[in-house]
Amino acid sequence: MGNHKSVWQGCWGDWQPLFIREYWLAIGHAAWQGFLTQGRGLVVCEVAEATAAVDWERVAVSHTLRFVSETHLERCWGELGLDPDQRQPLDQALVTYDPAQDALLLLLADSPPYITCLQGWAVPPPECFHQLNHRAAEFSPVPMP
Repeated sequence: MGNHKSVWQGCWGDWQPLFIREYWLAIGHAAWQGFLTQGRGLVVCEVAEATAAVDWERVAVSHTLRFVSETHLERCWGELGLDPDQRQPLDQALVTYDPAQDALLLLLADSPPYITCLQGWAVPPPECFHQLNHRAAEFSPVPMP
């Protein structure tokens, strides 16, 4: 997978691991919620203005998360204009990943698409789901008086 079109396991850029490190709880939440409601699939995250120059610990980066079920990936793949040959590793991972321990993630930003299988979480996706639901007030904007 060393060609320039490969998007598997972080072949492009260096902002993606930093983004994942800061937003893992929301990614895990989306992965588990999606699995519970739609079955196996992939978290798609569209990131605004992602760059390695961001101070990831201090700057909130605008992004949207959505879960795409395995049955809807073909349509999603086409809508995103992604090359079908890039999907082979994803198809294999969809069969083998453990939703209770892992999450498949597609990051879209101002760089080539980035697909990864997130494994070995200290806090697995089901716990991310429970923590985010339990701590929702911490992640909601506070209304101004």
